[in-house]
Amino acid sequence: MSSTKHSIPAGPEAPSVPNPAVGPLLEGITAPGDLDGLDGPELVQLCGEIRHFLLESVQQTGGHLGSNLGVVELSVALHKVFDFRRDRLVLDVSHQCYPHKILTGRRDGFANLRKTGGMCGFTHPDESDYDLFHFGHAGTSIATGLGLAMGTAGDTPRPHVVSLIGDASLASGVAFEALSAAGASGERMIVVLNDNEWSISRSVGALATYLTRLRSNRTLQRAQQEIQGLVQSIPLIGKKMDQLGEVLRHALVPGHVFEELGVSYVGPIKGHDVEDLVETLERVSQLDGVTLLHVLTEKGKGHPTAPTHPERHHAAKPPVYRVPSAEEAEAAKKPSGQTFTQAFAAALEDAAERDLRVHAITAGMPSGTGLVGYAERFPSRFHDTGIAEQHAVAMAGGMAKAGLRPVAAIYSTFLQRGYDQVFQEVALQGLPVLFCMDRAGLVGSDGPTHNGVFDLAYLRCLPGMVLGSPRDATDMRRMIDMYLRGDGPVGLRYPRGNCPAEERIPAGERRSMQPGKAEVLREQEGDHAVIWALGAITETALEAAAQLAVRGIRVAVVDARFAKPLDHELLLEHAKRYPLIVTIEEHQRAGGFGSAVLETLAREPGAKARVRCLAIPDRYVVHMSSRDEQLASVGLATSDLVRAVEQGLVGVKV
Repeated sequence: MSSTKHSIPAGPEAPSVPNPAVGPLLEGITAPGDLDGLDGPELVQLCGEIRHFLLESVQQTGGHLGSNLGVVELSVALHKVFDFRRDRLVLDVSHQCYPHKILTGRRDGFANLRKTGGMCGFTHPDESDYDLFHFGHAGTSIATGLGLAMGTAGDTPRPHVVSLIGDASLASGVAFEALSAAGASGERMIVVLNDNEWSISRSVGALATYLTRLRSNRTLQRAQQEIQGLVQSIPLIGKKMDQLGEVLRHALVPGHVFEELGVSYVGPIKGHDVEDLVETLERVSQLDGVTLLHVLTEKGKGHPTAPTHPERHHAAKPPVYRVPSAEEAEAAKKPSGQTFTQAFAAALEDAAERDLRVHAITAGMPSGTGLVGYAERFPSRFHDTGIAEQHAVAMAGGMAKAGLRPVAAIYSTFLQRGYDQVFQEVALQGLPVLFCMDRAGLVGSDGPTHNGVFDLAYLRCLPGMVLGSPRDATDMRRMIDMYLRGDGPVGLRYPRGNCPAEERIPAGERRSMQPGKAEVLREQEGDHAVIWALGAITETALEAAAQLAVRGIRVAVVDARFAKPLDHELLLEHAKRYPLIVTIEEHQRAGGFGSAVLETLAREPGAKARVRCLAIPDRYVVHMSSRDEQLASVGLATSDLVRAVEQGLVGVKV
């Protein structure tokens, strides 16, 4: 089994960032087997060299820094004790995989980490046989590991299965479902709990409080150490002393939740003592059944300001090295407005100031969704559920039933995790919950696990659901106000990007904001074509129309504003008036906005227009250096829209 499947080419617009100097021990690590000859002090030195490499490298390329600095010793110990050519390693979320990648022969790939054509920021089977899955969502490593344990139970020798999960991910419902099933299964597997008290922000909930008790209970830790010493010094009665240790531990920490699930608990142990980790993992590897090893780590370990700002160092933003494309360079000359996330945050705070029914909910992402300011201003009306989207959505349904106006701010890709609750607890009940789907569309360097390109398809099929997409900060505010006036579920999708600095139509001159009412932004004399755009990509449509006008092609532009319901009346009028309708959206083609337009016109015998749909094709869009590169790669740049209109008019008499 080789450490890598293929070399990782650098993209044409992603020049390599020089890797930092490599320490003498790290220089000799090209595969996990190279750890075999290292003793304890050398392992300590190697960990220091890896941490230095990460600090220097990731701050140049960008990427998940804090989580990886926290698991250096743990990663080294795991690869020292286990042979993951035969054993199985599953990393929850997998954003903490950088030390693992270094140890499995991919150190040189950090020069192009998360860049176009470069190494993925998560585990990826296409990169290495040591990576079993391409994961980017939380809470699933225990369930996946249990499946692996079941599937390899008949192998001889039987491989070890290790699932590494963080304390924030452990709070996910699926993690506890898996622990319950694993404890009852009798399968052999190891769950390593990396407890640093943080996900992106500080971990919340009763489980986090419980783990803090385990962390801070020095009496428990001293008792365990003393009992261990007695066991070592009096081997003839060691088994009885082990039993005494269990009694004391249950007395000191009542209701030991893991062992109630049938899971053997070991810990807590220090996560930055690599020698102790190796020794403990070797002991744990000899146990039968499911064992949970509780490891205490520090997020951002080694970063000078990590103890005071662990959230800030969750991910590093890189300097700009890439040469921008011509379109990107032209766009950079234009003034940019606030981000859509900032526009949402400002609008929601204003709404909460006016309406006491407004409550904000997030699933472990208060900073990413822009709700930090809201939480400070309205603490009693802010709710962070942790990484528990199902609970967040179902709770929102209960709040709406009680007369509140809950706003669930959840990334588009993460709302998928609570889809059943969107259906049953909200949509089926017809309850007024607002789903604000940040990062809708392509997201650049995070890639397919985080691209929010499926939300229209999975929500448009739900009866009674209103789906809007604001093109700018003004319409963000107006759509939130529209939700507050209504009485049913609403979803708003907006991208990881900036609002236009200059808005095309003053707020007072815009068409009233009602579900299913589009707005014409550009209407020319003549009847060549019309572009129907959804949301922020309307700016691309306007730019394309301006370029086409120079070529003598007159194109109208419509901001659809809503993918559901569509403006049926205006769409039918345009289908009779124009020979060509082009739709454009930052969403998967199947089931998206363009599909909705085609479905509508298919039911209208008077619709004669040719329809062309620009959307993301039927494939997963890989990570690239920027969102603009991704858009260009799937045919959603301005030039692509211009070409689509010109080609659509070929052979059309206008």
